[in-house]
Amino acid sequence: MKDNEKTRISEVLGTEIKKLLEMRDDFKDNTVPMHKMEMAILDQLLRIGLSVLEQVVEEKLEELSRTVYEISPEINYKNTGKRPRDYLSIFGSLKIYRPTMLLEGEGNLFLLDELLELPVGTKLSYNLQDLLGENASENDFRESVRMLNKLLNLKLSGKTSERNANHLGRLVDEYYDQKPVETEQDPVCFSLSLDGKGVPKIKEVAQRKGNPKARKGKGEKNGVMQMATVTVSSCFTPKERTVEAIIYSLMGSGLSKINQDDQAKETKQVNDNRWHQKIHRRAFLANQQKAVDYGIGEIKQRMVNPQSRFVVPIDAGIGLEDKVLASIKAYGLENQFDGIILDIIHVSEYIWKVGTAYYGEKSGMRSKWVRQTLAEILNSKTDQVIEQFEKMKAKPKLSKYKKTKIQKSIDYFTNHKHKMDFKKFIEKGYPVSSALVESACGHLVKERMEQSGMRWSSIGAQDIMDLRAVKLNSDMESFMEFVIHSERKLEFKIAA
Repeated sequence: MKDNEKTRISEVLGTEIKKLLEMRDDFKDNTVPMHKMEMAILDQLLRIGLSVLEQVVEEKLEELSRTVYEISPEINYKNTGKRPRDYLSIFGSLKIYRPTMLLEGEGNLFLLDELLELPVGTKLSYNLQDLLGENASENDFRESVRMLNKLLNLKLSGKTSERNANHLGRLVDEYYDQKPVETEQDPVCFSLSLDGKGVPKIKEVAQRKGNPKARKGKGEKNGVMQMATVTVSSCFTPKERTVEAIIYSLMGSGLSKINQDDQAKETKQVNDNRWHQKIHRRAFLANQQKAVDYGIGEIKQRMVNPQSRFVVPIDAGIGLEDKVLASIKAYGLENQFDGIILDIIHVSEYIWKVGTAYYGEKSGMRSKWVRQTLAEILNSKTDQVIEQFEKMKAKPKLSKYKKTKIQKSIDYFTNHKHKMDFKKFIEKGYPVSSALVESACGHLVKERMEQSGMRWSSIGAQDIMDLRAVKLNSDMESFMEFVIHSERKLEFKIAA
């Protein structure tokens, strides 16, 4: 860097610092509302920050001009002059003219970009990529830029946020493929839950016309829904619970003879998902098998102690059980697998349907009967319950509609009773609910994908769900480190 350029940048920085000090004196001499002082100081600090960055970049460019870098001897290269790039920092925008090398078989190498780890393919700094990515995983793209624009005087658009989310989202699979999992050396229990949640899709006609709108127009009808399969893995310490406490968690207080205070305390343990530790979440659009294999594969990596066991609490999704069993066999985990557990919450819903059909919605007998039937189910008396349903259906007083309702519950219990040995599961201290994954369906998918007017392309939906999983898994910091490292083109070092 020439001396006059150094002088210019130093003068700019000095001027901005002087302005900040003058601003301080002005605030002391005059009465200015605190909130206005804050914003004025912030704006001036951003100007100073930008000047500091500009000076550092110019110093690094001068350093490069007098430094020899050793590239791999197998690669031929030549200097091709300087090329400009725009860089948008949290302080504002810079234009940087940096030296370029053309590497044979590798393309262009920008030494300054490698030295300062500047982002590739975008002008957004990694800090802005991080902030925008987190915001976009939570909010509409236009909303995701609003606060940053307001605080940092930027002019980010919703489209910029969307492109950034897509870029980051497409690196998530690669990130988790290389990320070491935290293994459990001691014998512990693992849980893998899977469930589906619909994502509102853009109509294919609109996509074919090159019009993948993110929102519906006025009066426009909904598009189709596509199922995303959510997978949640965790480890847990088995907890002893009673049948009465589980019923209490499903129905509240009532006929139980357990002291209410003791029962409430025990029920908190039943419902409290904090007994699930090291929770890992992902969601896969229209690829249930990938979700199953991903979840089972993750359990395989974490479960290194041969005495460890795992269970799979799920609902009765079509085809899900077969995929789970096939994946367990493929990963060689049959000896550590302790069973698929049918979600007791869904089971209770079918019991309520029978009680409503038989007793009526307003009958005081219905709740008492449901409680008794739940106790039988939780004591693994499913066959007796099915027989009772058959007898209830046979009552002449029931309408055809009510008989059909009862028959649906009979079919449900008959088809899934091999997953309903709740007595065994309770005695072993296993979860009997898939509430953890149902909660994840809400947090990971519904809260973002079903915001007002939202609809998605397949790729865009997967990108956002992947990025949202990284955030919910508390992996954003290490993910961004991976993004930065993955974009480095070539390792090189100072030779002299």
